[in-house]
Amino acid sequence: MNQQALEIRRETWCNRFDSKKFFIISCSMGLIFFSLTFMYTFTNPLRSAPLTQHPKRVNVMLMSCPRSGSSFLGEIFNHHPGVFYLFEPLHPVQKMFSGHSLFEFDFSSPSYQNIVFKVFEDINNCKFASDLFTRYLNRQNLRHSLALNSRFCFRNGTSTVCQKLKTRQFEDVCKNNYIMFAAKILTPRILNSRGEWNKNLFESCSSNGASECKIIHLVRDPRAVVDSLKSLAFFRRSQDPRRELSWYVEKVCHQMEFDVKIGKLMKAFSPDGYKLIRFEDLARNPLRVVNELYKFTGIEMLDIIKKWLHETTRISHGNAYSTSRNSQQVVSNWRRKMSPASVQIVEKYCARVMGQLNYKLTGMSPKKQLNFNISLID
Repeated sequence: MNQQALEIRRETWCNRFDSKKFFIISCSMGLIFFSLTFMYTFTNPLRSAPLTQHPKRVNVMLMSCPRSGSSFLGEIFNHHPGVFYLFEPLHPVQKMFSGHSLFEFDFSSPSYQNIVFKVFEDINNCKFASDLFTRYLNRQNLRHSLALNSRFCFRNGTSTVCQKLKTRQFEDVCKNNYIMFAAKILTPRILNSRGEWNKNLFESCSSNGASECKIIHLVRDPRAVVDSLKSLAFFRRSQDPRRELSWYVEKVCHQMEFDVKIGKLMKAFSPDGYKLIRFEDLARNPLRVVNELYKFTGIEMLDIIKKWLHETTRISHGNAYSTSRNSQQVVSNWRRKMSPASVQIVEKYCARVMGQLNYKLTGMSPKKQLNFNISLID
């Protein structure tokens, strides 16, 4: 073989070697990049876990009667860093119509209901063209949303200062920084006798297919609900000072029964979009139930949530509006505090819905009420 041929063969082998070497290096670099990306993804669940589970935005409606533990339920989602949470966005709508109490305002009026459904469409699409929300959140409830608090508030010595929310900022944060929206809604402010409301709610919640709707319906023993409402003066008699406790109890029981009826319709309409839970089950087994709720809505349980849940459900003392209390004690407090006469009134009007939700009657027996060896919630 002549010298020129040897040179050509040597150059060919070198080129092959260089190509093979380049291929190996490229694959190695790609593998390293993939490994780093993989490690980053699974070691940073705050950023990536929800996105990998839900390509669509998820809107979660937390619905319950007042004093049923809905604030605590809201905090379960509020504390997750992947959730944009609003506390009672329909409260300012009610106040815009009337200053009457929750049990004396007519929520069934068409004008009120039309605004409510428009509000649902706006919040589920992160649209805040009206300054109603920004004005309300600035003045009163900004502190209830950790998503807003962390971005628009700062500590100034011993106090917290919040900047004025601008509509564009509000919308940008809601749309671009979170893949899940959650809102706490009291059912009297949304539920009414119109037969099509549940379909409309799901349609506005799902944003024409651009997002997924999940409704969590929280219920509680009506005896505990009435006891809490009564102790906090929810039963104001501004319209008629002569009203008896039974008038308010009947309204509470009717609302709960209606909620359960509508819940069954929602379950039939969207089997994977509706979930009913009892406050007592959440209070007695918080970690298990929260795991179920996170799985239902598609977000991951995090260590910081477990830590917060452990701490917040074991606090001995808390005020009536606090979400941090000993959850085991809260379940049975009404049995110690309520008079047998008041219990009798609740059981008279709520017997049917209590049976539907598996709450046991005392049978008008004070001894049974105070015998904690007898469970009234199993």
